[in-house]
Amino acid sequence: MELMQTRNGRPTGSWEPMRRSWGSIWRMDTSRPLQGPFSMRITSDSGKTLVANSVIPAYWRPDKAYGSNVQFY
Repeated sequence: MELMQTRNGRPTGSWEPMRRSWGSIWRMDTSRPLQGPFSMRITSDSGKTLVANSVIPAYWRPDKAYGSNVQFY
């Protein structure tokens, strides 16, 4: 799973790797403050990539769940 900051639906940086904390919980260890919105990218074991654009809003909070409405088929 990777995370990228977006602005007006456009990328503002590069994809940053995330780490699985436990279960379906992912985290990003960084020393800089995180500001949304964020897009997320996930790659399957078979190499298929799926992007959820601006799925985490600007007003995001830690320990809150956000739905993407995207899924591998």
